[in-house]
Amino acid sequence: MRKYLRHIQGESLKAQLIRGAGGSAGIQVVNLLLTLVSGVLLARTLGPESYGTYAFVLSIITLLSLPAKAGLPTLLVRETAKNQLNKDWGLMRGLLKASNLFAIGYSVIVVTIVGSWLLLRGDDTLETATLLWALLLLPLMAFEAVRTGTLRGLRWVLSAQAPEQIVRPATVILLVGSVVLLGSELSAVRAIQFNVIGALLAFTLGVFLLLKALPQRAKTAESKYNIKPWAASLLPLSLFAGLKLLDSQVSILFLGFLATSEEVGLFRVAATGAALVAFGLNAVNMAMAPQIARLYNSGELEKLQRTITLSTRVVALVSFPVAIVLIVFGGPIIDIVFGQEYVSAAALTILCLGQLVNASAGSVALVLNMTGNDKSTVIGAALALIVNLILCLILVPFLGLVGAAIGYSISLSVWNVLLMFMVRKKLGINTFVFAK
Repeated sequence: MRKYLRHIQGESLKAQLIRGAGGSAGIQVVNLLLTLVSGVLLARTLGPESYGTYAFVLSIITLLSLPAKAGLPTLLVRETAKNQLNKDWGLMRGLLKASNLFAIGYSVIVVTIVGSWLLLRGDDTLETATLLWALLLLPLMAFEAVRTGTLRGLRWVLSAQAPEQIVRPATVILLVGSVVLLGSELSAVRAIQFNVIGALLAFTLGVFLLLKALPQRAKTAESKYNIKPWAASLLPLSLFAGLKLLDSQVSILFLGFLATSEEVGLFRVAATGAALVAFGLNAVNMAMAPQIARLYNSGELEKLQRTITLSTRVVALVSFPVAIVLIVFGGPIIDIVFGQEYVSAAALTILCLGQLVNASAGSVALVLNMTGNDKSTVIGAALALIVNLILCLILVPFLGLVGAAIGYSISLSVWNVLLMFMVRKKLGINTFVFAK
C-alpha cells in the first residue's frame, strides 16, 4: 500500500499522470451516471414531445458554440503549458485575456443575431421560447472552454473537468427532482432554465478554481500578445474538431437517408457501447496534454517517448478487456440495458474493432496538436471523412447498419494509422502500443 501511495504522491511526471488519468476516469464515470440519471428523469417528466424540444434546442446551442469550443481549449492547453515552462507570464496573461475577449465577442454576435431573428419572427411556439432561454448558455459555454483549456495547461486536470461535468448535471438533477417531489409541472423552457442555473454555478466555481490555479506572476504581468501565431493555430485546430464531429455523424446521416430510422437508433446504441472501449484513452488524454507540450518544448523527446509508450499500454490494459466483453457479451448487455429491439451484435463487434485500433494507436492527434503539428491532424481528419463518405455511400444501401459500422471503423483505422505515420515522421516518436 505504501509503495502504491509513493507512486501517486509528489510532483513527479509519473505521479501527475497517474493522478490526472485516474481522477479523469473517476470524473467521467460520475458524469456518465449523472447524465444518465438526468436524461431518464427529464425524459420521464417532460414526455416525448417536450423532451424532444429540449434535446433539439440543446443540440442547436452545442452547434452554435462549436467555433468557441472546437479549437480554443486545445490551443490554450498547449500555449499555457509552454508559457508556464518558459515562465513567460506576460504571454500567459495575454492569451487568457485575448481568449476571454474572443468568447465575449463571439457570444454577443451570435446571441444578438439569433435572438433578434427569433424575436422579429413573432413566433410564440414552445421551440422559440426554449431557444431564447437557451441562448443564455452560449456565453457560459464559451467561457467554460477558456477556463478548461487554461486549467489543463496549468496541470489542474481535475479542476478543469469537475464544474461542467459534475456540478452542472448534478444541479439539473436536484432542480428537476425538486419539481417532481413538489408535484409541479415541468416544461422544456423550465428544463433549459435549470441548465442555465447549473451552468452559472459551474461558471462561478470554475472562475474560483482558475484564480486559485493561475500563478501570481501571471496575474500581475503586463500582457503580451502573439495574435498571428495563435490565430494560425486556432484555424486548423477548429477545422480538426469540426471534421471529427462530422465524421462521427456521417454514418447516422447516411442511415437516415438511405436506410431506416430503426437502424439509426440501433447504430446509436451500438456506437454508445463501442465508445466505452475508448474510455481509457479519453481519460489518459486529459492528463497527457499539458505533459506532452512541456516535454516537447523542453526538448526531452526520449522522456516523451517513454511517457507515450507507458500511457498507450495503460490504455490498452483498460480497452482490450472492455472490447472483449462487448464483443462476446454485447448482445445480452444491450438487451438488458436498452431492450431486445436495440440488439445489434454484428455492428457492435465491428465498431469495437475500430475502437481497438484507436486505442492501440495511442494519443496520435493529441501528440501532433500539442507539438504544433496541428495541420497534420486536419489532413488526417479530412482523409478519414472522405473514406467514411465513400464507404457509407457504397455499403449502406446494401448492408444498412453493418455497412455504416464498417465505414466508420475503417475510417477510424485509416485516421489512426496515418497519424501514427505522421508522428513518427515529424517527431521520431512511435505511439503504437507495441513500440519498443
